[in-house]
Formats: sequence, structure tokens, C-alpha cells
Amino acid sequence: MFGLILLVLCVLRFGVLPHYDRQHNAVFVRGPYAASDRTRLLHNTEFVADLHADSLLWGRDLRKRHSKGQVDLPRLIDGGVDLQVFGVVTKVPRQSNYISNRDDTDSLPLLFIASWRSPATWFSPKARALAQAREMTRLAENFPLSLVLNRGDLSFEGIKGLLALEGMHALGGEVEALNEFYSAGFRMMGLAHHFDNEIAGSAHGVDKYGLTELGRSLIPRMEALGITIDLAHASTAAFEDTLGLATKPVVVSHGGVKGTCPGQRNLSDNQLRSIAKNGGVIGIGYWKGAVCDASVKGIVAAILYTVEVAGIDHVGLGSDFDGNIASPFDTTGLPMLTEALLTTGLSIEDISKVLGGNVRRVLSANLPE
Repeated sequence: MFGLILLVLCVLRFGVLPHYDRQHNAVFVRGPYAASDRTRLLHNTEFVADLHADSLLWGRDLRKRHSKGQVDLPRLIDGGVDLQVFGVVTKVPRQSNYISNRDDTDSLPLLFIASWRSPATWFSPKARALAQAREMTRLAENFPLSLVLNRGDLSFEGIKGLLALEGMHALGGEVEALNEFYSAGFRMMGLAHHFDNEIAGSAHGVDKYGLTELGRSLIPRMEALGITIDLAHASTAAFEDTLGLATKPVVVSHGGVKGTCPGQRNLSDNQLRSIAKNGGVIGIGYWKGAVCDASVKGIVAAILYTVEVAGIDHVGLGSDFDGNIASPFDTTGLPMLTEALLTTGLSIEDISKVLGGNVRRVLSANLPE
């Protein structure tokens, strides 16, 4: 019996999981990617930040270069990335969609079993979140990677990583869990993911309500701790409620805009203006649901539209790499975006803001000293 169990675990770990990872985090065109020497020089001198990648979920050794997926640390180096925000996914409904999802199913137990994580993580979103945080901490201890915990950490040389919770359902409705997650290293939190929770409604939930009483009580607590609030996936009502309470800039870490790609979770012009008024940043994603045209051209079109409506100080990059999406390139292809932005008429100063300057400004305003 033990031998059979071991065989099944090996098949899951070395067969099923890599296949699923490769299929569901696909890249349309593999590198190397073309960009001029001038562009690469500019790109490598700028502060480049990506507001969202789900790479921790898959149990890969991110110290090694992989042929599957879209992000690992060697490829971040090649892509000239200074700051990668690592989203931590803890629950995804079966057959999740953009329109309406209940919270009573969970597609992740098999993934956590297949990646040989602790049995404590198999059925607990909270345990999954804390386990991924520990993995991130160990990664920072065993690779030239700095974990961003306070404002000064943004100034470290080399790659920096920031932990972001994708959906506050992982707190289990416990106020005290906020401090526990902060101690574990989380410095950004999305209110909701694919379904409504005890904190806020989701754009993909059943009821899509606004902030709950608990959610309203946690907004000032998050700001006081130095946790950046992420409105990606939030319902329209929760989006508005949060901006009515927020005293610090928020982010929409990954998504698109209705002006170039109509869709359930993409932002309206009024929402873009609300983020600008708040001083926050919208991270433009790279997948079809965010930009409709999943190409460098499509991503740039969404960036330019956001600049037109919200202003140059309020747009950034939010790939959603390794988030169960197909992307036009992996993270080594980022210089192609810089090259495309150079052809749009934006100044070098403006391109610098889009690549990461705006993200650094928001995080500097929010992170603890």
C-alpha cells in the first residue's frame, strides 16, 4: 500500500503537475526576444516592477530556470525586473469564471498534494498562504533576492520580491489573523479573489456586495500596518466603498480597462479616474481577458488608454504571469514592451513611470518605515 501511495505521489509531482503547469501557464512565443541594444540599456537602467505573478503557487524551484511557466528568478534577472510582487493564491472554485462563482468548491487540494506540500495545506486556505510565505522567505535566504518588508528595502540592489495575498478569505474572518499575515511578510492584500468572502464582494461572486462590517474595520488597520490594498477582483461596490475609506494610495494589481477590452472585471473610465484621485496605480495585465489582444501591441494600447484617462502617474505593469493565463512572452520579454513604448511618443520620464516608477511611489507611501 505504501508503495502504491508513493507511486501516485510521484506521478502527480513529476507527471501531472508539470503538464498542467505547462498547459495552463503557456507562452505564445518562447524567447529569446528581440530588442535593440539601446532599448535594453534603457530598460536595464530603469526601476522595473511587475505588480502580480502567481509563481509561488506551482511549487517550482524558482531558483532554477524552467522551460515551463512564465517566471523564475533567472528569467527575472534576464528581464531586467527590479521588483516582482508575488501573489499568493489560496482557493479557486472549480470551473471558475468571470461572471459568478460560489465559494463552496475548491480546485486546489490536488495541486497542493501534487506539489508535496504539508497535509495542513491540502484543505486550508490560511495554511496555504502561510506555507507560500515561508517558501518565499526561504527563497530570499538562498538566492540573491531581497524580501520587501519596509520602505528601505525598495532601495536594495538586485531583484526584490513582495508578498501579496490574493483574497482575504484566507484570514478566515479572524481580525487577529491580519497581524499574523503581516508577521509572515505580506505587504499587499487583495480584498477578494474569485468569490465573495467575509471581507468584501468579488467582481466574480454571486452577490457582489461591497465591504462588510469586518471589511470596513480592516481598511484602517491595513493602512496603519503598511499593507497596500489591492482592488483587483473587487466588486464595483467594494471598489467604491474602499476608495471612500482609503487615506493612502491603493493598487489594482492586474487587470484591464473597458476602453480597450470590455469585460466583467476590467475597469471603467470612472473607476480609472477614482484610482487617479486616490493617487493609486493600475497594473495592466498581459492576457486576453485583460487586453483582448494578447500581444505587445494590445498591452501598449491598454497602457496608453489608461494614461489618457487616469494620467501618466497612475499606470504600471501587472502581468498575472503564472496565473493560469497564456501570455505573449515570459518575463524575459519585458524589453519588448519598453521598445514598443518608445515608439508611442511617451517621454523617457513617462516610460520610467510606467515601467515601475509609479509602483515604487505607491509602495514608498504605504510600506512601514
